[in-house]
Amino acid sequence: MRYALVLIPTLLLAACSDVSQGVQEATTSVQQAIDTGKQAVEVGKQAVETGKQVVEKGKEIADSELAKQLQSFLQQKYESSAALRAAMFSGDGKLVAAELKKTELADFSFYKSDLLGLEFKGKLTADGTFQVLRYDLANTQIAPTVVKEFNVLLGKDGQIQVQ
Repeated sequence: MRYALVLIPTLLLAACSDVSQGVQEATTSVQQAIDTGKQAVEVGKQAVETGKQVVEKGKEIADSELAKQLQSFLQQKYESSAALRAAMFSGDGKLVAAELKKTELADFSFYKSDLLGLEFKGKLTADGTFQVLRYDLANTQIAPTVVKEFNVLLGKDGQIQVQ
C-alpha cells in the first residue's frame, strides 16, 4: 500500500506533465494555423489588387486599340474621298458634324468578328464626338453598349487624331 501512495502521485504528475505538453503543442499548432491563415488572407488581398491592376491595364489597352482602329478607319476614308475631306473638317481642324451627318461616317462599322460574336461601330454624335458602340452579334435583341467616346481632330500634318 505504501508503494501505491508513492506511485499514484508520481503517475498523476507524469500524466499532468503529458497533458500540459499536449496543450502547449496544441496551442502552438493553433497559433501557427492562425498565422498561416493571416498570410493566406494577405496573399489573397494582394492577388485581388493585382487582378484589379490587370483589369485596368486591359481597359487602357482596349481603349488604345479602339482609338487606333477608329483613327485608321477615319484616315483611310479621309484620304480616299475628296468629298469626305471637304465635309469632315473646318479650317481649324475640328469636325463639321452637320456635314458629316450626311455622309457614310455618321454611322459605320469598323470592326466585326463572327468568331467573337461582336461588332464595333462608330456613330457621330451631335457635338461632333464619335461614340464606339459594341454590338452582340449572338443576341441582336440586346441594345448596343457605348464603349468609349472619342474626339476627332485633323492635325496640321493632315493626319487624323483620335483623343
